[in-house]
Amino acid sequence: MTSPSAVTVSRAHLAGLASLVLALALAPLSLPAAALPLAIFVVASLVAPFFPSWSYFLETFHRGPGNQRRVALTFDDGPDPATLGPLLALLRRDGVNATFFVVGRRVADFPDAVARVLADGHSIGNHSWSHDPLLMLRSEERLEHEVRACQDVLALHGVAPMVFRPPVGITNPRLPAVLRRLGLRCVTFRVRPLDFSNSRLEGLARRVLGRIAPGDLVMLHDVNPGPNRLEVWLAEVSRILVGLREAGLVVVPLEDLLGSPVMERVAAGELPPKRDRVVESASVR
Repeated sequence: MTSPSAVTVSRAHLAGLASLVLALALAPLSLPAAALPLAIFVVASLVAPFFPSWSYFLETFHRGPGNQRRVALTFDDGPDPATLGPLLALLRRDGVNATFFVVGRRVADFPDAVARVLADGHSIGNHSWSHDPLLMLRSEERLEHEVRACQDVLALHGVAPMVFRPPVGITNPRLPAVLRRLGLRCVTFRVRPLDFSNSRLEGLARRVLGRIAPGDLVMLHDVNPGPNRLEVWLAEVSRILVGLREAGLVVVPLEDLLGSPVMERVAAGELPPKRDRVVESASVR
């Protein structure tokens, strides 16, 4: 167990150290050979952010134990006034609990959304203030502002998330320090159907059900799919729920897979507390 202020050794640290040691060992024999492990490390560091399950720069929670037939559903990029109500009704009908990773400025534009999500028993996570797809290329100051601003707007509605999902699931070396300061865990996903924010709906359910396994964390979107496409999207989500049941998989709250709360309630308007708790989660592989 580590405290929020503790700095943990990441896979990136270990990979960098290993490449340096190997390069030093090879240098007396051949300089080109010595450069190879360093080049591999650079390439790995460039590629790794696009594979959230690697937990390269920090430990990310992307799935739960595989020995129980349980999965968790999450919805990103909302709240969207066109989709949230119908989605909540669908989840309510099927008795399914989900986690909504919300964008701060969308919460500000759609202030009733938080209460509606909570009233149906769902949980809320932090998905940055603006969902800048290039956020992980920004400065650490900008990154912290994006995460903190989302925390603050949710605090106005009495919610303090304990988890953060980076836009598109991409991480960087600066993110661990930011999350330590804010007392947040990084939660990504293992099943992503590449729906491109609900612009690619055909076969959505098939893509999810074709790769789902016990313990998986599924990432979908709470985003308007476009004119005359709402019913198509809802039908695909419904097929996912039916398919999970037919496969004997039970949708459980994310906190059940995580093994700790996803959010906590605070007095409305109260800034999120600085929590003295573990911020890196142990990924289950």
